[in-house]
Parts: sequence; structure tokens; C-alpha cells
Amino acid sequence: MSILDEIEKIVDESGNSFHCKVTNFLKEKGWHTLVSPYYTDSATNKPREIDLIAENQWSRERDFSRKSGAIVIKLFIECKYITQPTVFWFSNKDIEAATKWVTSNTPLTSKDNIYTQKHHYLDPAHNVAKLFASKNNRGAENEVIYRALNQSLNAMVYLRGSESKIPDIKSGRIPELASVEMPVILCNSFSNFYRIEMENQSTPEIINENFQLEVNYAYRDLQGNHRSEYFLIDVVDFNKIDDYLKVLEGDKDAMFIFV
Repeated sequence: MSILDEIEKIVDESGNSFHCKVTNFLKEKGWHTLVSPYYTDSATNKPREIDLIAENQWSRERDFSRKSGAIVIKLFIECKYITQPTVFWFSNKDIEAATKWVTSNTPLTSKDNIYTQKHHYLDPAHNVAKLFASKNNRGAENEVIYRALNQSLNAMVYLRGSESKIPDIKSGRIPELASVEMPVILCNSFSNFYRIEMENQSTPEIINENFQLEVNYAYRDLQGNHRSEYFLIDVVDFNKIDDYLKVLEGDKDAMFIFV
């Protein structure tokens, strides 16, 4: 094998090409990106990284009743190139837990308000994935989806609340009215993803739409205390990323009512 062949093999197997494609796409859409930031996991005292942190701001001018400023959405993104068939088991979303997350982590603090119900985490039309398994799985630590959710959630737990990298927000030129942080697994394609219903395990069907993975995540916080939190992770097909960005626009519109 020539040096050039070896180089091409490194590029093909690294997954960095897809990582770069995602980063460039989001930049073109106006998102500010931080590529592969490292942080220290306090539970193990080891360095960790996440593929991408992406932020966007939506600003408004002051009027007679509302302050000027911006809403910031920050995404903790793991980029995954999926090569093996993976099956997800779907069931009903824990609406009570999802509502508690939205009212605790966004400006939508009233659970009965119609605008709160517009947040995409509370969309009643779709079930969520709760279990998953893939071909040639040799333990959870080698499961691509397991690694992706662990990397996105671990990074979010340790880096949430960190200073914005958006220049206008960081400098204070535009006041930050609210910031919402969410984990995302962004896949090159869903062509290897299949779904099956937990309550009625019929023939698996290919997944055609972006979906959510529901996780109760146990971890050790910065003070060394054991904690458990409920999360919804958006699982997004890169071919449908524009659909996902429109969903975030809807979240932003609802939140502006409250700030």
C-alpha cells in the first residue's frame, strides 16, 4: 500500500470528513461553531471531547413593552457516520418529565401555556426511542449510539452554562435574554436505522424522520455528587438538517413571547 493509499484510508476511516461537512454547513447557516473542545471529566479526571458545540442567536429590538436582546440556542453535537444496521425500540414519551425539563431549562416556565406546548420536546405526535442495538455489538462501550449519547450528554453536563462564543453576546453588545442548551446526535444518514414498537414488536421499519432518544442519565457532578437527570436527545439525519433547524426556529419564536 502506498503512502497516498494509507492517507486516503486514514481520511475514509476517521469520520472527520463528515465532521467538517457538518461544521461548514452550520457556519454557512449563520451558526458559530467550536470544533472538538476538550474538557476534564471530574469523575475520572481524564480529558474528554465532543465533536462540536454550535450556537446561534436571534435578536429583537426594544419596543414599548419588551427589552432588546437575543435568545441563544447552544447545541452539543456528536457527529456519527453510521455504517451498521441499528434498531431502535420506540414507546410513549414521558411527557411529565419532558415538561419539567422545558419549564426548568427554557423561558417557557408555565407548563399550561400554549407557547410552552409548542416546544418540540413536547410534540405529542411522535414517540421516542428508548432502547437500541446494532449489528456486531461487542458491549455497550463499542455501541456507536451509546458512545454518541454518552459523549453529547457528558459534555453538556460539564460545559453547560459556559460563556457564549458568539462575539456580540460575549462582548455584551447584544444582551442575552435567554440561553437554551440541548444535546444532538447528527448522523450522515438514516439508511441503516430501523424502528420497532415496544408495545407491539412487529416487523422493523426504516426510520425516515428525525426523532428523539429519551435517556435518564446518571453522572457525577463537579462537586463529586452522584446525580441523575432526564434528557431528550435529538437524533438528526444530515439529509433532513434543514427540517431540524426550522424546528429550532419554532422553539425560538415561542420563547420570545416570555422574555
